Amino acid sequence: MSGAEVAMVAATGVIVLLSVAWVLRTRRAASAQVARLERAVDEAAGRRAAASVVIQRLGAALEAIPHGVVLCDEQADIIHRNRHAEPFVAARHGDVLVERALVELMHTAVAGEAGVQQLDLYGPPRRTLTMSASPIDDGERSIGAVVVIEDVSEKRRLEAVRRDFVANISHELKTPVGALGLLAETLADEEDQAVARRLAERMQLEATRVGRIIDDLLDLSRIESEEAPIREPVPVHRVLAEAVERVRPTAELRGITIEVPEPSRRLALNGERRQLVSALYNLLENAVKYSDDGATVEISSATDGSWVELAVRDHGIGIPARDLERIFERFYRVDRARARDTGGTGLGLAIVRHVASNHGGDVRVDSHEGEGSTFTLRLPAGPGPVAVREAG
Repeated sequence: MSGAEVAMVAATGVIVLLSVAWVLRTRRAASAQVARLERAVDEAAGRRAAASVVIQRLGAALEAIPHGVVLCDEQADIIHRNRHAEPFVAARHGDVLVERALVELMHTAVAGEAGVQQLDLYGPPRRTLTMSASPIDDGERSIGAVVVIEDVSEKRRLEAVRRDFVANISHELKTPVGALGLLAETLADEEDQAVARRLAERMQLEATRVGRIIDDLLDLSRIESEEAPIREPVPVHRVLAEAVERVRPTAELRGITIEVPEPSRRLALNGERRQLVSALYNLLENAVKYSDDGATVEISSATDGSWVELAVRDHGIGIPARDLERIFERFYRVDRARARDTGGTGLGLAIVRHVASNHGGDVRVDSHEGEGSTFTLRLPAGPGPVAVREAG
């Protein structure tokens, strides 16, 4: 081999070696690039998984909120709503008004201005909704808005109940307290002993009336606070006996007879004795109060093994149909003039309703004006071998 050939072979070898080296370097660089890409992909997948978890948590949190929540983008297009807001999107009937207000609030909020709007929907059922919209931005520009829809119907109802309660109790106390002041002023200047005695007796009656109002308020407050009273078997005959004994002086004063057939000694209620006696006493007092002198009030008891029904029937003035739905409200009285004469506080039937509710039962009324009324208190039966209908 000549020198030229040797040189050519050597040059070729160098070129091959250089090529191999370049290929190896290229492969290593490509491998490094692939590794970097793989790491970037893994990091992106991790961020996406984390973002997905965050989105799921946010979605679950929005679903847990007891109000309607609607999210929209910068074009005021809805991108998310929780289940409480679903009835107001693509709504029908009365909820169309809500959807219209929702769209207006979203456009206002996207423009950067928060807004609040209240809607009264006359139903049925009648509702009051408060809608609050707030803009969302990234520090530089608007990226959407959130609207919260809250049903404040129950809150408004409770506020009205509280206002009525304060107004009613103020009125109920103002009358006897004012009478006491006037009677005391008259008595201070009265020299006739007979007149002074009558004034003193009237003052005693008014003081008793104030005391009864306060006692009934305390009783109602206690019963309302005991929403889940401690329950135990309470014999029905003892509840009847104690309630009748409490009302007997008032009944005897007016010559009213209370008929109480002896119930089965096996018959029992599952409840709190003091509340049960209070409920039955108030039904009896109400029956006596609205019966004529010398009339009869009847009590009966019955069970089907699961429930006990205590019914109090009178033959008095009865209740007009228009008042039947309201007689269990605090201070509501069908005949206010007669209630003043009998010293009623207007709280007795409210107490009965709360006792029934606390025990998982109910109270019903069947009345016809001029014929009398029957109030039926339905309560859970106590344990015992009462498997057939018992009636007294």
